[in-house]
Amino acid sequence: MHPTAQDGTRPEDPRRWWMLGVLSLALFAIVLNNGLLNVAIPEMMRGLDADISEVQFIVDSYALVLAGALLTAGTLSDRYGHKLATLTGTTVFGAGALVGTVADGPGQLIAARALMGLGAAFIMPGTLAVLVHVFPPDERARAIGIWSGASALGVAAGPVIGGFLVGHFWWGSIFLVNLVPVAVVLVAGALLLPESSNAAPRRPDPIGALLGTAAMVGLVFGTIRVSQHGWTAVGPLAGFTVALVAGVAFVLWERAHPSPMVDFELLRKRPFIGASLSILLLMFGLAGTLFVLTQRLQFALGYGALQAGLAVMPVAFAVLLGTLMCSALVRRVGPGGSVAIGLGAGAVGILIVGTVGSGYPPVLAGLLLAGVGFGLAMGPTTDVVMSLVPPERSGATGSLDMTMQELGNALGVAVVGSVLAHSYADEVTAAGLPDAAGRTLDSALRLAERTGGGAGAELAADARAAFDQAAGTGLVVAAVGVAIGAVVAAVWMPRRSRTTDGPSGDGDTPIPVAGVTEHALSAVVEQGSRR
Repeated sequence: MHPTAQDGTRPEDPRRWWMLGVLSLALFAIVLNNGLLNVAIPEMMRGLDADISEVQFIVDSYALVLAGALLTAGTLSDRYGHKLATLTGTTVFGAGALVGTVADGPGQLIAARALMGLGAAFIMPGTLAVLVHVFPPDERARAIGIWSGASALGVAAGPVIGGFLVGHFWWGSIFLVNLVPVAVVLVAGALLLPESSNAAPRRPDPIGALLGTAAMVGLVFGTIRVSQHGWTAVGPLAGFTVALVAGVAFVLWERAHPSPMVDFELLRKRPFIGASLSILLLMFGLAGTLFVLTQRLQFALGYGALQAGLAVMPVAFAVLLGTLMCSALVRRVGPGGSVAIGLGAGAVGILIVGTVGSGYPPVLAGLLLAGVGFGLAMGPTTDVVMSLVPPERSGATGSLDMTMQELGNALGVAVVGSVLAHSYADEVTAAGLPDAAGRTLDSALRLAERTGGGAGAELAADARAAFDQAAGTGLVVAAVGVAIGAVVAAVWMPRRSRTTDGPSGDGDTPIPVAGVTEHALSAVVEQGSRR
């Protein structure tokens, strides 16, 4: 550790920009992971003989464990050290990637993804804490910007790298490639990163974390099973029952806990409710859209994995453009207006992708519009949430905000994927296709190949048309979710962006937006990083 001067300042570490490279690479790896997976779904379904519901669990296991463990991981990071948390999380993440590389069944892959989500839960707060600790205030904004840029780069690169790997190797290579940044982070991080911790950390709450995770898993499990078995079957009812019981137990436990993970005072503030629901529904729409679209491009439109990756990549750059435009829009219409406009544009964009023709031009136009809209909405939601708490509470609040995003991810894949599966089965039945064609499109195409001749070609064409129609239905559901978020933002989020004297928490109270997130994240780590 570097000594602290008598005036309370720390000397600047000449290696801090190398440290930033290590921290950014760690964040890049965990963001890259989801993009890699999306374009590999068709090949993975073939290789594992998995149906859509099993793929939903494979995708969602990562987000659910990440969301459930994030708050506890941040607390443990403060208590035992941010460097230790970052390196431990990276090790666990790498172990999950290794298991995924050799997995030969859906169950093993679900376990691998869950392990990767647990590792990511420790990496995210750990990297940010170390970053804020080693950079002086005058360099911190630039450092956070570079660190955040690594996330954007991961979003853009994931589909392309994944498409290349699947096209040239096998689907398991998307897990193997994660071991490269993991190895670099472990070696360079052990040599470069300083250790820091919180002088007065919050008490860990493993019981609360388990109850919260159980509630989320039950909800997602029940939602996925509905598409296969209906609302009254044992599977969905068991999932929803677990969600209800665990959810109630979580609330009761947290209210009695001396250091709760959730600040229940925030739940009484309309801006918090509006911002949290808005970001949840934004991620719901984005995750659901990418889950369906990457399959539609490959299964129904005949794209290769690399082509599909390149086809969805523009949405990442559109999101970046939207974030650059966001500040000017917030100054004119306030954070609530910016989020409402952004989510409204996002909903229209997804509708274009889902309903206007079946070629790539409408897909590109819709993705660009949706991406810009999401960029306009992402920043203000987080800024509003963080502005409602003092700096000393911003760490837990920031983790709660990230938890809402991951829950939105999981629900988007669960709900939109279930609509896709149910609609495809209905379309196959309506078209009079064999029952064997209704499990997945891949099973229908293999049946068509075995049938051969004109009958096989007709079966393949009808099955692709059924899947294309079902994908459009799923995308409409994603768009409706985002549109609801736009209404929520317009009604419950603040309409001005400057503070005035007066009580906070009501829907008309102005909220400071510019710089809030950076200040809040920086302040909480600074308070807990005294040497």
